[in-house]
Amino acid sequence: MTLKDMKIFIPEIPKEWTKRTRSGHTNIWNDDFYNTGLPKVELAPPQRGLYAERFEDGWYWVCGCSKCLENGEKWSYIVCEEHDRCITCGTHRKDLTDIPWGHPDGFQCKPCRTKEHEERKQEALRLAKENGHNEWDCFREDKIICPACASECSSDDMYESEEHEITCHVCDTEFVVEIEYKLLYTSVLKK
Repeated sequence: MTLKDMKIFIPEIPKEWTKRTRSGHTNIWNDDFYNTGLPKVELAPPQRGLYAERFEDGWYWVCGCSKCLENGEKWSYIVCEEHDRCITCGTHRKDLTDIPWGHPDGFQCKPCRTKEHEERKQEALRLAKENGHNEWDCFREDKIICPACASECSSDDMYESEEHEITCHVCDTEFVVEIEYKLLYTSVLKK
């Protein structure tokens, strides 16, 4: 039986219980913050990739791995042992030495992320040079543009009318952004 076809009854949990949360692979019924008066029960699935789901006749361990289910779900919370691999090189999570980068389709190991970042950086710098990009292309624009690679940068924490230091997320160049505000007025007749 494949993981996506599994449906294992959970006899420890009454079908009437509805308050279930997840903490990693652990499923928790009647967590303290629910104040149900019912006993708190924590269970780990018998196999990675499964989680508890309530059906009419009770609770079951069912597949939650989006890759096994082939449902295209992004940022899947549950991943089976087989699919817990770098999306780029296929290295299994248990074989990693560094913390991986999260990705909508799973995770990316640090070496792959570094290599991909370097390729994007070099391509952006090449295109900027090829297109003759210079600082005048960044003057009084309605968005932040990197003066080195022409990438659009953003920062939600910059809103005051002053100079701010920023690092380009594409080419890692540090530069200064000056925010300018233009005053506009609207006049209407008094009613």
